[in-house]
Amino acid sequence: MSSRSAFASFATVVSAPLVPVLRQAERLGLAGETRAALDLLVETAAALPDDGPDGDRVAIGELAIVVSAWGSELLDAHPFLERLAAEVREPGARGALLFSRGRAGTAQETPEILTRALAEFRLAGDIRGQAVTLGELCWPREDGLGAEYRVTVGREGLALARRTGDPWAIAFCAGRLAGCETYLDRPDALEHWREAAEVLPSSPDAVTAEIASLNQFNWAHTAYGHGDYALAARVAREGKLLAHGATWARKFAAVEALVHWRTGDLEAAVASARTARAGRPQMATGMAGIVLAAVGLEREGHPDTRVLEDALGLIEFDEQMLWLGLAVRAALRDARREPNPLREVVAALEQAARMQVRFGWEDLVLLVARADRTVGASAAATIEGLWPGNPRGQAVRMAVEGLLLGAEGYSLLLESAERFAALPEPLSAAQVLHDAAQVAPDTATGNTLRRRAIAVFSAHGADRSLAAVLRDRRLHRGPDLPPVPQSQRLVATAGLTRREREVATLAAQGLTAQEIADQLHISLGTARTHILRVREKFGGVPKRKLAQLLAEGG
Repeated sequence: MSSRSAFASFATVVSAPLVPVLRQAERLGLAGETRAALDLLVETAAALPDDGPDGDRVAIGELAIVVSAWGSELLDAHPFLERLAAEVREPGARGALLFSRGRAGTAQETPEILTRALAEFRLAGDIRGQAVTLGELCWPREDGLGAEYRVTVGREGLALARRTGDPWAIAFCAGRLAGCETYLDRPDALEHWREAAEVLPSSPDAVTAEIASLNQFNWAHTAYGHGDYALAARVAREGKLLAHGATWARKFAAVEALVHWRTGDLEAAVASARTARAGRPQMATGMAGIVLAAVGLEREGHPDTRVLEDALGLIEFDEQMLWLGLAVRAALRDARREPNPLREVVAALEQAARMQVRFGWEDLVLLVARADRTVGASAAATIEGLWPGNPRGQAVRMAVEGLLLGAEGYSLLLESAERFAALPEPLSAAQVLHDAAQVAPDTATGNTLRRRAIAVFSAHGADRSLAAVLRDRRLHRGPDLPPVPQSQRLVATAGLTRREREVATLAAQGLTAQEIADQLHISLGTARTHILRVREKFGGVPKRKLAQLLAEGG
C-alpha cells in the first residue's frame, strides 16, 4: 500500500513512519487476520502525537473501514472514527473522517453524519470531498430520503467528481449513483456500473482496489438480477482474476454460483458456492449458502435448513440477497409442510414498498402467487407500480399476472415461460410451463406442457420439481416418462395433503381400505382414492411398501 489516502488532498501529509504500519495492517487484513489488523490501527492512532499531521489519522480511519469489510470481525467504528475526527485540526480532514464514519453508521444516522461531513468539505473548499459525500448520500437505504432526492444528489456528486478528473472519486460516485439507479430500475444503471468499474485500473493500493472490486462486484450482481447472465458471468470472472485479496475472490465466486444456479447448471453452482464459503463467515458465505440451500431443495429429499439459516444471519446490507434468501426459506418450509410457510414474505414486500425499491423482490411475489392466489393478489397490490422493467423482472411479472388470472392467464404464462427460457433460466421456464399446464384449454395441451417441463427438469437434475410434475394427477402416464427421482421417492411428505398423510400412515400400519374409511369417517371409495394417490406420489409403489417408505422418509 502506498501512502496515498482515499482523499487526494491529504496524499502529501501522511508521515513516512506510518507507511510501513499501514502496509502491515493491510497484509494482516488480506491474510484474514482482521482483528489483528484493526488492533494495530487503533493502537497506532492512540500513539500519534497531538500535533501530528491530520493525514495520518485520516489514512488510519480509512484503512480501518476497508480492512473491517474484509473479515467477519467488524470494528466498532463509531467511537473510533468520532475520536479521530475530534483530534484533527483542518475541516477537510474532519470531513474525511466523518465521511468514513457515515459509511460505517446505521441507515438512520447516516444522513446526519454525512451532512456534517459535507459542511466540513464545503468549509475547506474540497470539491472532491463534496462529490463523494453526495455520492454516499445517494446510496439506497432506509433513512427516510426520497428516491428523486437520491438521484439528484447522486448526479450532482458524479458531476463534481468528473470536474476533479480524479479516477477514485469518479469510480466512487458513479458506483453509488449506479446503486441508486439499480434499486429504482433506472435505465442508466448498468452503464454507470460499467463506468464505475472501468475508470480505475488494477491497483495495489488497498483503498483504490477496494472500490474497484466493490464496483465490479455490484456490476456483476446487477447484471445477474436483470437476467443478463452472460454479462454477469464475464464481469464476475474478470473481477475474480483481479480481486485484491481472498475475500473479494470469494464474493465473485458467489456471484458465479448464483449465475450457474439460475442458468440450470446445478453442479457448477455447488462447486462455486463451496469456493465462496471456503473462508471466514462474511457476505460471500451468505450468498453461497442461499445457492446451496436452493440446490439442496431441488436435489435432496430432506434438505438441511441449517445452511440457509446460517446464510441469512450473514447478510446484513444487501436487501436483494436477503429477499432471495427469504424466498428460498419459504419454499423450504413449504416442502417440509411447515405451517404458514409464507409468514415473512409479506413483511419483506412491505419493506420493499417503503424503500420504493424496484429490484430484487420479484421471486417473493412469484412464490406467493403460486402458493395462494388471494395472498398473491394482496402481495401484488403491495408493490403495485414498482415492477422492474428489466428482462427478468418482466418475465416474473407476466408469470405473477398469469397465475392471478387463473384460466384467463394462460397466454401470459406461456409468454413468461418463453422469456425465462430466452434469458436463459430453464428451471424457472419449466416451472411456469407446469403452471400453464394447470390452466391449459384442454387435457392434451396441458400434458404437452407437462412433458416439456419434465424434459427440462430431467436434463438439469431438478429432482423435486420433476417429482412435482410426475405426481400431477392430470399427467397422462406412459412408458416413456421417467420414474420419480430416487431422492424424492422416500420423502414421506412430498406432495401429500393432510388427509393423504393420515391415510398413508394408517395403510402403513396394515389397515385395509375399509378399516381406514371407518376410522377416518370417510367412504370406502374415498379411502381407496386416497390410497391410490399416495402410491402414485411415491412413484407407483405397492401398498405393502408404504410402511418402509414412511419409515425411511421420516
